[in-house]
Amino acid sequence: MTMRTARRDEVHAAHATLTERFDPLTADGLSVHVLVELSDAGPTDIRIADGRCTIRTGVTSADPAVVFRTDAGVWLDLIGGRIRGMDAFLAGALKVTGDLHLATRFETLFRRLPDQPRVEVTHTRVRGLRLEALVAGEGPPVVLIHGLGANKVSFLPTVSALAERHEVHAIDLPGFGRSSRPAPVGRRYSMAWFADVVNGYLIARDLDAVHLVGNSMGGRIALEMALRHRRSVHSIVGLGPALGFDLTRPVSPLLRVLPSQWAGAAPLRVPRSSIEALVRSLFADPDVLPPEHHRAAADDVIATWQDPGHRLAVLAAARQLGMEPASGRAAYWRRLRGLTVPSYWIFGEEDRLVASRYAARVAAAVPDALVETWPGVGHVPQFEAPNRTAASCPTSRP
Repeated sequence: MTMRTARRDEVHAAHATLTERFDPLTADGLSVHVLVELSDAGPTDIRIADGRCTIRTGVTSADPAVVFRTDAGVWLDLIGGRIRGMDAFLAGALKVTGDLHLATRFETLFRRLPDQPRVEVTHTRVRGLRLEALVAGEGPPVVLIHGLGANKVSFLPTVSALAERHEVHAIDLPGFGRSSRPAPVGRRYSMAWFADVVNGYLIARDLDAVHLVGNSMGGRIALEMALRHRRSVHSIVGLGPALGFDLTRPVSPLLRVLPSQWAGAAPLRVPRSSIEALVRSLFADPDVLPPEHHRAAADDVIATWQDPGHRLAVLAAARQLGMEPASGRAAYWRRLRGLTVPSYWIFGEEDRLVASRYAARVAAAVPDALVETWPGVGHVPQFEAPNRTAASCPTSRP
């Protein structure tokens, strides 16, 4: 018996056990093909449909929704519950092509083993909307809020790091990821509306006084949560948080009368090269991540952008950010002075979207806040400085 044959037999036996652990209730009507390509044991086709899981070792899927590439040792550890898929992906031991949301959800489709780290994908009804979230770990709750155009996957490094000590919820905001995408009418997609939805999520999940961590627009929503729902928030951390952008003031009157988000209803084709360039521009040094991570992110953006509901949400939320009032009682900087929740603000010195000069203005408006600028960091500290970012969460600091 060759080494490859022995490995294939070991994988086949493990897959038989995995099939027995399949949970049709968690699959919730899912119908997909998953292809697993093991460098030392060959391909495997996993079909999930009609409440059943069928695994065929040595067979290649015709049109897989997601492809996992690794070796048999890593795969056996993953399906045996000894490691989490997100950890293997972040370490470069597991490569993923296709639907990142399905890849994140895959291991949650099977009943957890006694010593297996907790990872699940939840669906919560809030205000008639269905919110999807990645939940991992046990302990004091931390809620992660993604930025404009992003989704829960953008927080994988932080989920992985914090899940050792906390119950971490990385949510898909309405209009993004796998959550509902309501039409942009009324106050929908305003920062206040997002904050009310997030607060509704906390109530529905029975979460009290959580720590909020938000990137970009997510940081702006975390702040709005702290201003509108003080009792629900223990502290906030803003990573490159979207602020009241002075640069948008000249066009604010136009944004108020022009419902520009409705342009998203029309097909908008963006070249793949432009998407990849946009993803890389978020980093001070794009090479901090391997090329396949950038490709996976670009694939996700391209696939999501094809949905008009998502395009409408992105444009509507961008319009709401651009309409931040410059003066009066509702002015951003005036409201910021009323912040009483402990807060930590992190700005990347090489952030091309949120200028680090705002750090001084935040520090002046909120004297009790901890405000820092990080050299060599762009707009996504959670990927550029994952360990430092995780250590910055209030529950992680001494």
